Amino acid sequence: MSIFLSCGEISGDILLSSLAGALRKSGYSRPLWGMIGEQGAASGVEPLWKSSELHIMGVSEALAALPRLYKLADRIVGEICRVKPEAVVVVDSPDFHIPMVRRLRKSGYSGPVIYLSPPTVWAWRKRRVIHLRELFDLNLPLFEFEHSHLVRNGVSSAWIGHPMVDTFPPPIPPSEPDSVALLPGSRGSEIRRLMPILVSLARRLEDLGMKPVFSLAPGLSRSSRDSVLEEIGKFEVYRGEARNLLRRCGMAAGASGTVAVEAMMSDRFMAVLYRAGSLEWFIYDNFIHLPFVSIPNVMSRKEVYPELLQDRCDSSEILSSLVSYRSDHRIRRRIHGDLKRCRSMMGSTGAADFWAERISRL
Repeated sequence: MSIFLSCGEISGDILLSSLAGALRKSGYSRPLWGMIGEQGAASGVEPLWKSSELHIMGVSEALAALPRLYKLADRIVGEICRVKPEAVVVVDSPDFHIPMVRRLRKSGYSGPVIYLSPPTVWAWRKRRVIHLRELFDLNLPLFEFEHSHLVRNGVSSAWIGHPMVDTFPPPIPPSEPDSVALLPGSRGSEIRRLMPILVSLARRLEDLGMKPVFSLAPGLSRSSRDSVLEEIGKFEVYRGEARNLLRRCGMAAGASGTVAVEAMMSDRFMAVLYRAGSLEWFIYDNFIHLPFVSIPNVMSRKEVYPELLQDRCDSSEILSSLVSYRSDHRIRRRIHGDLKRCRSMMGSTGAADFWAERISRL
């Protein structure tokens, strides 16, 4: 008897490590194993595969990786069918996990399958809600608006709050208000596209008397880490968790993703950046009709954080947004009021314990 766990992102690995800790706290003593990252392994999950296998960004990278990913899913499905764990839990990476679970069901696995942090069917590729309804016994979304959307579409879903409610202390003023956190992301292609822009921004920030500090995401591969350090050069590098750097700095600019929610929880202004390859941008620009890409803006239904996407993602635009925030007290008052309202929508404490309890029921 065991539980299989699988994730494909650093943020998903953090969620799995929280779940593993909650399962152990609830008295679950059987093996936990699967495809995880460093944090999952540190929490006692046996890593049969590394989550870095799925660190892919964009359509072109995904197409090139298809044969390798198909073989990987085949090996995982075979091992699950051999071991027969009492539950399967997958996190994030829907383009890998949904087809994998479909093959798992066709192979005869009848145990409960749970999706923690399911895909954003409220935003795009909305027909995936059918897969969530038919393949998964339970979905555990991170945000209340996601939970409401799933329930309206007949999907089994449960929500109590976001785990950041437990892990983030109340916001405090920055210890270095003139410092700017620069967050290039955690995926190789994302970093390669943003780093030249952020390095250029760092030079311009120094010219204005501000201090740029680059975040080096934990869990980066050695090659990505070495490449980032070479580009950063003389600028300061922070090697810990981004949330700790955000508490220290007065502002931030970085890749769209989980870190925007961390900035919201820290009550920090952030310029949200996204730059993709030509194929990925064509798909986004023509098929994804969203007013916003960052979660704080989605939650508030207006632009709290400026979103500088593709051609607008350059050092001049980023600098302009940072300077506007820094120099206008009316902008600051409005943004911090919106961030406070967003934090009030993050739900109750005890999300990981709630997940463990609901999985135990199954």
